[in-house]
Amino acid sequence: RESAADGAFRDHLRRYIAEAREAGIRPILVTSLTRRRWDHDKIVPTLAEYASATMIVADETRVPLIDLHRLSIEQCEKAGPVAYRAFEPMSREGADHTHLNKEGSLAVAQLVAAELIRVLPELRACFSEAALQDAEVPRPHSTEIETSSAALKENATTIELTVRGRPLLSYNKVSPSVPEGIEPVYFRSGCLHPVISPLGKTVTAMFPSDHPHQHGIFSAWVRTSWNDRDIDFWNLKGRTGRVLHQRVVSTFQVDQQVGFEVDLIHRAEQAPIVDILRERWRITTLPTEANVHGFDLQTTQTAITGTPLLIQQYHYGGMAFRGPERWLAAADRDPAKADPGGMPPIREVSAMLNDLGGTQQTGNHQHVRWVALTGRMDEAPVTVAMLSHPDNFRAPQAARLHPTKPYFVFSPCVDGEFQIDANTPYRARYRFLITDQEPDAEWLNVQWTLWTDQESR
Repeated sequence: RESAADGAFRDHLRRYIAEAREAGIRPILVTSLTRRRWDHDKIVPTLAEYASATMIVADETRVPLIDLHRLSIEQCEKAGPVAYRAFEPMSREGADHTHLNKEGSLAVAQLVAAELIRVLPELRACFSEAALQDAEVPRPHSTEIETSSAALKENATTIELTVRGRPLLSYNKVSPSVPEGIEPVYFRSGCLHPVISPLGKTVTAMFPSDHPHQHGIFSAWVRTSWNDRDIDFWNLKGRTGRVLHQRVVSTFQVDQQVGFEVDLIHRAEQAPIVDILRERWRITTLPTEANVHGFDLQTTQTAITGTPLLIQQYHYGGMAFRGPERWLAAADRDPAKADPGGMPPIREVSAMLNDLGGTQQTGNHQHVRWVALTGRMDEAPVTVAMLSHPDNFRAPQAARLHPTKPYFVFSPCVDGEFQIDANTPYRARYRFLITDQEPDAEWLNVQWTLWTDQESR
């Protein structure tokens, strides 16, 4: 039950200390774990008077003190409000800002154990240093990795990968600024842009004026339902859902290649705000010839609550690729946007191709191994191909090819509804290959076979 911080609460602590000492036990006092009440990226303390009371009693009774209130505030603010939600129980009513889930309990236990060792060094032998390091939040990882063929560099807003000294891609931890003239609701973190060809040409678009809800390489479901709520994570203007970056899990080196793991969350935006799915991306550079850029993207989507997310049958939604505005077809109905200097927008020829020979006009919803989007930039060709693994759900997956816009998406929801629940995560793997050449179907078929044969060994 509650007691006043300046009265009975202190008396209870003194009684605990006296009884422990009488029983031959060495007492230790721990201040209150903070509640997570945020003001932007800072915690608003609600238990400070109880923490202060505990410190006063510890001082007067000469009892060792662990100031968990201060430590937990520092931990929260270091992780940030979005990332720390990974440690909170999530229900139909939203996040529990007082209690902790299993992962959160481990993170806070690390604080207590590390501080206990600092206060009472003689207890160090009782703890595993490796386990303490592994439970630290945010988890330590290298922000710069460099090999003879690839490199990774992380800063406050992006993770950037380079190959052979040339930029390959940027992962956006924070949304880039929404351009003037586009509604702020279209902000998006947790996506890849720019993605760049060996000759330095950007093959993705962020906030294209015709479809500002499309963001480079991104994932989202469109027609879904959860707890009797209809949620669209793709079309942001509806304000029912969105996908955003949550945290960096790790960075790594495998032989001469580099990569990273990040968590994204699929969030219901209307009250109560609920994080419904956690999506983990693992992105790794590929050893390729100098005229090819490549990387793998593995995704795992896991239900956070006990209520499943139903993905309904729909003609698009999944893992998507959006190309530059200059590749919009002449027949596209959205109004063209002039460049900042007032000059007419640049339009250059583009086309799509899949392994069945389908095109942008004939290949929509075909079940394919790969899709290639090619276009001209300054009258020279550049091609990006997305290969879909045969182990993917409903492989070969249906691919939505837009008839006039430079975007496509592998969409298993084309073939009917399915659900993601606590026991049934959604997993998929894709390989991206970028060249400054026309598409070569024979070469892409060989690359798909080499990839899948290697995976099956």
